[in-house]
Amino acid sequence: MMDHNNRNCTTMKMRHVFLWMGLVSAIAADAPGGDDWVTAMPKEFEGAINNPLKGFRSYHSDGYGLLHRQYIGWNAIELSDEDTVERIIARTNEITRLRGRSFGELNIKLVPRVYLDWDGTLGTAKRPRQHWPTDMAQFDYDSPKFRERLKRLAAKLGQAWDNDPRIFAVQMGLIGYWGEHHDPAPTKSQRRLLVDAFKEAFRNKPILVRHTDAEFMEAGFGIYYDTFANVSREPPHGDKHQFPWQATHIYPDIWKHAPIEGEVEYNWQKERKDANPEGTFGRTPDETMTEPAYRRYMIDKIRRYHTTYLGWISNYTSADPVVLRGAGDLQKAFGYRFVVDSLSYPVVCQPGGDLSLRMSVRNTGSAPFYLNWPVAVALLDPQNGKPVWSAPLGGIDVRRWLPGEDWDSDAFAYRVPAKQYDASGSATLPEKISPGEYILAIGILDREGGMVPSVRFAIQNYLSGGWHPFGVIGIGAVPRDTALKGVTFDSPAFDRTLSYQVPEELLAVQPPPAPKVTPMPRWAPDPRVELINPWRYWVLTRRSDTIEKRVSADGPVEGPAGRRVLSVVGDYGRGSNLSYTFFNHGKLAPGRYRFSCRVKGTTGLTVRFDVADGWRGVINGVAVPLSAQWREHEIEFDVKVAFEKETRLRIGLPTDASGEFHLTNPHLRRTD
Repeated sequence: MMDHNNRNCTTMKMRHVFLWMGLVSAIAADAPGGDDWVTAMPKEFEGAINNPLKGFRSYHSDGYGLLHRQYIGWNAIELSDEDTVERIIARTNEITRLRGRSFGELNIKLVPRVYLDWDGTLGTAKRPRQHWPTDMAQFDYDSPKFRERLKRLAAKLGQAWDNDPRIFAVQMGLIGYWGEHHDPAPTKSQRRLLVDAFKEAFRNKPILVRHTDAEFMEAGFGIYYDTFANVSREPPHGDKHQFPWQATHIYPDIWKHAPIEGEVEYNWQKERKDANPEGTFGRTPDETMTEPAYRRYMIDKIRRYHTTYLGWISNYTSADPVVLRGAGDLQKAFGYRFVVDSLSYPVVCQPGGDLSLRMSVRNTGSAPFYLNWPVAVALLDPQNGKPVWSAPLGGIDVRRWLPGEDWDSDAFAYRVPAKQYDASGSATLPEKISPGEYILAIGILDREGGMVPSVRFAIQNYLSGGWHPFGVIGIGAVPRDTALKGVTFDSPAFDRTLSYQVPEELLAVQPPPAPKVTPMPRWAPDPRVELINPWRYWVLTRRSDTIEKRVSADGPVEGPAGRRVLSVVGDYGRGSNLSYTFFNHGKLAPGRYRFSCRVKGTTGLTVRFDVADGWRGVINGVAVPLSAQWREHEIEFDVKVAFEKETRLRIGLPTDASGEFHLTNPHLRRTD
């Protein structure tokens, strides 16, 4: 229970003093002496606690929620390749304020996501939807230049955020709509690039991604899942490529390495018949909180997937006490929840000696604690409860306190209950500390936020300000009594006095002068010349787990985007296709058109070109045979009526076949 070589702090013998909520029961009848240790066994605090780094992804001044997710357009933090990290820091300073107060004052943590394309549309001057720096080609995810820019941006993000106390975790975005890695999905080489760049940039912050691609899971990344708990995606009938199936059958230990979070898609609950709102979690956040069956359904999913926090559901009405009580039930289930079963400490220690503690803790929540924050010991003034001295305890790692595993929905409990962790640590007392009696307390400190108390244990022994008192300790002399007498505990549920510190050098950063930029000309379609943007991506619709899109620069003809070749390799399955859509959900006007391209591939296989209104084909498909050599093809087609939905140019891949297909130099123009 302590270092037996310690010359200044008495070693543990057979006699103990036990404390229960300030009451003392001693094995020996006499008063505690120099050879005694105290063992305190506090009562659990049964309510929810508004702890940091967990719960609802929205700040509530009168409810649960100390997290904020922020989308950040790439061009808001980097105007060009020559821009500096100071622009990222200055932007972070702007977005980490709320109603005139800083996130540090409010104890809020930020989860940022950088993205380029919101939804494939232009938006408005006030609310633009595209966020490409002016020296980058829009919709170019495939060129060597984009790869280099991505690597350099990730490095700058790491410089700005990896040690910023305001940042909890980073959502990897950048590619696809909303930065969610679809339209388009990153290729295997792009996924490897993202893994390498973000792992190099972020050593201290968890990294989250949208999809469970093998490269991301093997790297230990967490998940942000955008349709959390929606029944149509739950096993056994849900899409096997989505997080619920993957977390259940393929990667069951994702949560042990990084957070699981996301948003609850209430629009689906209202609009989709297969959402079954009455049988799941209702149609609004308030319904989820107030209807017991809905609340139970949501807690079941939080527990099953070891969820740390969620958004959208965080838009509950915290001013309504009934809603807030329901939110408290979810708050208890989210993330970590540390219950101290017992804590032992020496009755007396000497100035300059080591103060050792031993504690038994259970994590009765759903997830681990993911940051390396220390448990600290403090000596409080018995008169006012303020800390006289405090220090981190060496030897205790809160990240190892895992919750239960293997959730049983019927029993509504983990089949493997939360383990009791026995942890011990010590800290060296100052030589010049005044001898006397002190209240011994512990807390968990925000390491990057100034080493101030932040996380509360789920026990009743709590004093406002972040410290949990356990008993009286003597420094330099045996105390008259070890019991906490006359101490009134505060509730740990909400402590608005808690905050963290942001270094002044970060807060002082201002946006740097705008660098000189050589703009990349924005490509504009001309129906009589060219309608296909040479930099724009093509999307692979996969109907096989082994099919893969690749991009290379070994085409036979030089073009505006270089010698780019789009390739699809593997087992095509049934219905796989490569498709091109026009920016701003564009539509081809009625008329006559000519599509041309060069293709090659596995000899004997045939691909099929067609044009679709959304997903509905509007022309007869044209067969294009493949060979080992590049062959140029021209296809003319008529659009007879106006499109209702977005126009797609599609190249359907062979059915039930494996091989290679390569496409380069696609062109489209109107000919009538």
